[in-house]
Amino acid sequence: MLSHTAPVLVMLVALGVVLGSLAQITSSLQNLLSDETEELRREAALHHAAWAMGLAMRRGQEACSRGAPWDEVAPILRTRIAALKAEIGDPALLPSDPMLPSIDGHLQLAQRALDGGTCGHLTDPDVQHERVRLDEQLTDAWVLRIGELQARVRSKEEDARGASASALSNGLAIAIAACVIAALLAHRIARTVTEPLAAIATQAQRLGKGQFDAAAEVRGPAEVRDLALEIETMRRRLAEIETLKQGFLASVSHELRTPLTKIREAIALLEDGVGGGALSERQTRILHIARVACEREIRMVTTLLDLSRLSAGSPIRLQDGSSIDDLIRSAVRDEEAEARERGVTIEVETPGDVPPCSLDVALVERAVANLVRNAASVSKPGQQVLVRRELVEDARGGRPGRRVMISVTDQGPGVPGEIRQSLFEEFKTQPVANSPKRVGIGLGLALSRKIARAHGGDLELDDHTASADAGAGQDARAAGATFRLWLPLSTERSSEQAPAALHPAPAVP
Repeated sequence: MLSHTAPVLVMLVALGVVLGSLAQITSSLQNLLSDETEELRREAALHHAAWAMGLAMRRGQEACSRGAPWDEVAPILRTRIAALKAEIGDPALLPSDPMLPSIDGHLQLAQRALDGGTCGHLTDPDVQHERVRLDEQLTDAWVLRIGELQARVRSKEEDARGASASALSNGLAIAIAACVIAALLAHRIARTVTEPLAAIATQAQRLGKGQFDAAAEVRGPAEVRDLALEIETMRRRLAEIETLKQGFLASVSHELRTPLTKIREAIALLEDGVGGGALSERQTRILHIARVACEREIRMVTTLLDLSRLSAGSPIRLQDGSSIDDLIRSAVRDEEAEARERGVTIEVETPGDVPPCSLDVALVERAVANLVRNAASVSKPGQQVLVRRELVEDARGGRPGRRVMISVTDQGPGVPGEIRQSLFEEFKTQPVANSPKRVGIGLGLALSRKIARAHGGDLELDDHTASADAGAGQDARAAGATFRLWLPLSTERSSEQAPAALHPAPAVP
């Protein structure tokens, strides 16, 4: 009610001030039109009739001087006298008109000439002198009357100008008051509506990113609280679905892992010739295909198990004194055979020395192996994958210190622009144009980032990485993609600590 009625009241006050000023100005203009203008018109008509009376007497005098008979002059004088009397009307209506004495003198002078009945009364020098005096008196009276009317018009004009100035000053004061009221209302609305809506929007964004932790209680208008309640209901339902999904993945992965392990052991025994004797070249090739497919499925099941464990918030198993270089070489060694079959070479650079780290060796090795495998899968025969380890000073996440940066660079076509925003999301993948990579299930990069963040680090795509849809004229040196895996050297975390893997911190650009 406050946010709606206050502006309405301000507008009503402003409207009242404006209407009052307009009414005052309109009244002044109406008075000017109805009184002064009408009086000016009547005075002008009266002056014109009196002046015509004097002019008729002068022309009659000239006619008599030329010998014109009185019968030709007298009708003109009678006509002018009648017209002047008709214009005067009731003399009581003009009690203070300064032209009345002169007009009355003209009437008396003309009437005496008519009563005489001859031209001699018009040509008499005394009559002529009196007529000239009356003309001068009429002119002076008219000038005086015009001055009075102008003074009254100026007075009305000042009144209208004062009303306009009053409206302007009052309008400015109301505008300032309206701004203050609007600022106070905006502040109040921001506290009661905008801030709760911003909190709800943040919660919706977190839900969209798969972060289902409970949000703080939202206060505000009833409609906002209802919206927050609906968002909370949706969050709980999505959290339940996520829990069911992770449980299902863990159960299925666990059920698949045991038979797959047995199949791998059986294939290994057959390849060693145990129980079946020596194998032919064709049989060896068939077993090799089966072993590669089995290893791929075991790797996928292991990835699902690790992803489910990290998403459930299970603690990572930190091992103090771990060698990051040995870990990288082990991960590369596991992927070299498959890369060699593709005709892709893998180079490792480890400049300088790195002190022992506190890591979950199995998980970090799998993260590096995922990056190497991903780089090799998009590379063509004859191309190279470079794995480089560096020790850098960095302050990511607001925690300055030394960090290990592992960069994996390929010479493939780059990352398509349409998947850059969803590159690290689970179960989202699509083929990369101009590369031999097959479409997977989209878990490798997602798991690698979760492993990095579980250790307090991060995984990111280099901003300067070329896009797969870049133009053909792009510099060849800019082709390919570079992923950077950041790991802290801090050993403050104990093996009992559980990472916030289900709700990881946002990536640091």
